[in-house]
Amino acid sequence: MKGDSVWNIITRHLAGESTAEEKQALDEWTKKDNLNQGTLDRLREMWEYNPVRQSGYPKIYEAFKTRLNHYEKRQTKNPFLYYAVRVAAVLFLLIGTAALVNTMVPFYNNREITWQEITVPKGSRTSILLPDSSKVWISNNSKIRYPDKFASGTRELELTGEAYFEVVHNKKKPFIVHAGSDRIKVLGTKFAVSAYPDDSVFKAELLTGKIQVDIHTGKGDDSYKSFIVKPSYSLVYNKTSGDITSAVIPDGFLDYWKNGIYTFSNESLESLAQKIDRIYNVQVVFENDYIKTKRFSGNISIDDNIFTFMEAVKRTSLVPLEYRYENNTIFINLKSD
Repeated sequence: MKGDSVWNIITRHLAGESTAEEKQALDEWTKKDNLNQGTLDRLREMWEYNPVRQSGYPKIYEAFKTRLNHYEKRQTKNPFLYYAVRVAAVLFLLIGTAALVNTMVPFYNNREITWQEITVPKGSRTSILLPDSSKVWISNNSKIRYPDKFASGTRELELTGEAYFEVVHNKKKPFIVHAGSDRIKVLGTKFAVSAYPDDSVFKAELLTGKIQVDIHTGKGDDSYKSFIVKPSYSLVYNKTSGDITSAVIPDGFLDYWKNGIYTFSNESLESLAQKIDRIYNVQVVFENDYIKTKRFSGNISIDDNIFTFMEAVKRTSLVPLEYRYENNTIFINLKSD
């Protein structure tokens, strides 16, 4: 399929009006290239998106839903079909770049300023330039919120999820990342933060420079324990046990942020399943708890798909595994005799 025919068939497929021949052509198109399958998956997400169940890019969704309702009511498809196809193409570009921006205007320090909020859905990544020219790479299923101008004596922003920062040095304006109740203070450096609300650990990784990590004690709004992280080291805070550990940053740290390759060593399959959910937007269900503890080493590329990863796990596992895919979910079990 080429040109507009691809989008025409995809639109009819999502609307439930494709012919058997079109379904076959679409199936061949998705099998031809992993990127094609990813394109269809992202468009299906937007088509089936329900803002009651979850948050994120509501304005885009509402515009798309309005056009979908219009499309379903028309007896003559062609005029609107062309428009719906264009909308679908634009939506895919937005999702692919993950540049989903909402503008907010709250009061801050008793004066009105404009805040920008960047939301990156699962299966996507993006990078942005902050008002001070610092650069941020934002990982999947993450959100960053920052003012359009750092006007006060500090440069402060909020992070939910995971991001890598290359901060422009400014001794007079410390750079502060608020991650939930914890925070990271820097002057000028390269570091990464992993602060997903549903993760059991909070992690700060320092490549160069100097950072101070303030862990909230829970005893008061301004009650923190502060730790200095050395270059090439990470600080890991276990939110369940309260333990704080330090380790050398592994090789391949920048490969993840710059090239989309995550390298892991002796990591449990349960931990990897959480990353798979965010990277590929595919849920993993273990049908046998014993499998969760099995450990693996290797790498994941965001340019691969879930099946490439699962086949690698299956081939390298010391215990025989099998898996099946249903409704955007991978079920893993011990292989039956």
